[in-house]
Amino acid sequence: MKKRAFVLRGCFVLSVTVLILIGLGRDCNAAGESSGALQIAQDLRNAFVEVVRKVQPSVVSIRSERTVTVSPGEGFGEDFFKGTPFEDFFGRQPSPPQKRRQSGEGSGVIVDPKGYILTNNHVVAGADKLTVHLSDGRELKGTVQGTDPKTDLAVVHVEAQDLPAAALGDSDKIEVGEWAIAIGSPFGLEKTVTVGVVSAKGRSGLGTGTYEDFIQTDASINPGNSGGPLVNIDGEVIGINAMIIQPGQGIGFAIPMNLAKTIMVALIKEGKVVRPWVGIGLQDLTEELAQSFNLKEKEGALISQVYEGSPAEKAGLKVGDVMIDIDGVTIKSSQDVVREVLRKQVGQTIQVVVLRDDKRVTVPVVTEQMPSEPTEEKAGQPERKEWFGLRVSSVTPEVAKQLGLAKAEGVVIEGVEPGSAAQDEGLRKGDIILEVNRQKVQDEKDYGNIMEKVKADEGVLLLVNRRGSTFFITLKETK
Repeated sequence: MKKRAFVLRGCFVLSVTVLILIGLGRDCNAAGESSGALQIAQDLRNAFVEVVRKVQPSVVSIRSERTVTVSPGEGFGEDFFKGTPFEDFFGRQPSPPQKRRQSGEGSGVIVDPKGYILTNNHVVAGADKLTVHLSDGRELKGTVQGTDPKTDLAVVHVEAQDLPAAALGDSDKIEVGEWAIAIGSPFGLEKTVTVGVVSAKGRSGLGTGTYEDFIQTDASINPGNSGGPLVNIDGEVIGINAMIIQPGQGIGFAIPMNLAKTIMVALIKEGKVVRPWVGIGLQDLTEELAQSFNLKEKEGALISQVYEGSPAEKAGLKVGDVMIDIDGVTIKSSQDVVREVLRKQVGQTIQVVVLRDDKRVTVPVVTEQMPSEPTEEKAGQPERKEWFGLRVSSVTPEVAKQLGLAKAEGVVIEGVEPGSAAQDEGLRKGDIILEVNRQKVQDEKDYGNIMEKVKADEGVLLLVNRRGSTFFITLKETK
């Protein structure tokens, strides 16, 4: 009986010991897992800190100042006396435009130690004065080296040497889901760092222009971030922050660095961008189009137009061909074609692979310089001059009636070219020019005859009618 009790007691002690050891093992494992998780968090923290230390000295704040023209009283709601018996006496009357100083702020990234800074075109467009604030506290005068509105990119130069240039990455190699770090000056808050991921690649259809190939990110981007870098976890610039969608949150877009590099090099070297061109119209393949062309694959870019005299026509590309490859790069959409062609040089031969009648055909195409308006050239039409950036037409009886004019005389402004002398002085669509240099204008022909004798650098005096009120204004070309 005692022996049995001893055995039972021994079993009990052994069981308790095993349970204790198991418990200790679990505690050790938990402690090990906790320690491992903490180490991962610390490593990630250190990685972000190292990225900021590496890139932040290359990020600048750009303050722009420009002169804008506004009409007094605009933007202040309805006229209190409008529609009352006192309207003729106290109602708001149009006044000549007045100039105002306007300031803005954006970001940029140093891409060359010799003082070249990459930013957005809209950060510097129309600026009379640029001030660049460096990370080390210095403020330098900036000058525009070159701009490219089609991609919303610009290069600014400052007189300085040995500046800390950022490392430029390969945006083609980024993956959706990888870390993305935005650095800039949102709302003037310099050296702001936000973290997110690459949400998508190749975003287009945003209504910003032809060259849309954006990186989407949820790293917080706000006004003032424009022109600043989007950086990967290795501290390489993979994009230039460009825009956000309002009122959405966590939806920001950056211009891929590989596209930005091409534009940047051209702007630094030439001050402008000379684009290669092949002369085709494209559309993406839909399921219906693929069936209509008896295509097994639904990826590629369908050629819908070949411009007369273009490199594409000379090379033998045809309407109905489906582009599937350019120099070894697979083409899945029309945007892929635009991106790949833009990476080439004018005069470069590219190998284009197309599907034609279910056969793969390789067509060598020699790129040419892109015409300014390849699709809008109209042979045989006389050139319509637009002095000082003004596009006008005669005031016909119908127009006079619409505008409430007693007489059909003068010319009505149909459009004002952005950045022109006319826009700078506040002229706008619907204004009527009655006199040029104190000579009455009867119609568009009369206006042209007088303007032919005007010397742009000496200026011109216009008498303008705006909603029944007249005022004088002078225009002068400064460039």
